[in-house]
Amino acid sequence: MPSIVVTADDEAVDVAAERENAVVLAKSLTIDNQGGITDRVITLQDVFTPSNYYGAPTPIVDQDIERFRALVVAGDIITWGEEDLKGVKCLGAMQVLSTVADAALDHCYVTVGYEHE
Repeated sequence: MPSIVVTADDEAVDVAAERENAVVLAKSLTIDNQGGITDRVITLQDVFTPSNYYGAPTPIVDQDIERFRALVVAGDIITWGEEDLKGVKCLGAMQVLSTVADAALDHCYVTVGYEHE
């Protein structure tokens, strides 16, 4: 199972790229806000472009759908396993987004384990 560690920021960060004819399943998630000085909300987003259909505006814009949301208190670390993340799947690219910008003294790290189905 591949995994990636990213710094949580208020700009979305790709965790797993979109793969044609496959979904991305979240298998594990650890949010480490021990170095953080602010509480923050972390979301896993599903970003994809829907298929074009008759009568749709061209070009069709990307869809950003929230698949998971968690509040993480400053100084805390939280881990979710496969059973906790059951049903968290992305049709397109999986991205991590924070409500707080990453700053010099306020770091939060997100580790996501995933697989393609």
